[in-house]
Amino acid sequence: MQSNSAHQETGHRDYWGRHPNETTISQGEMQLSPSSNRVSVGKVQIFLRPMEFRLLHFFMTHPDTVHTRENLLEEIWGDWIVIGARTVDVHIRRLRATLQPFGLDKHIQTVHCRGYLYTGNTQSASPATSIN
Repeated sequence: MQSNSAHQETGHRDYWGRHPNETTISQGEMQLSPSSNRVSVGKVQIFLRPMEFRLLHFFMTHPDTVHTRENLLEEIWGDWIVIGARTVDVHIRRLRATLQPFGLDKHIQTVHCRGYLYTGNTQSASPATSIN
């Protein structure tokens, strides 16, 4: 319990539990609701695994910034979990595959030798930077 309140005091999001800001996040037709752990596009609800939901929430609340694998591991999984950096790639691939039928996979771009970039502007995503 103490670590949870410590995260809230520092403004760090608790991706293992509830988010301090329960406000629904909207981007175009996509809506993400932290309080219900639901994502929808228009009237269609999208099923996301817990880790993919956490990644999408993190990306939507931290857009237009390149995040390294190590940064994502620390922010999403926490520093006490011992997993490989390539685990992030697996979850990014799953998230893109889920968003692809809606044309939203282009929001998540791979920045070669740097990490991943989430942008709300799909026109800036080019095939060269958006690699599964």
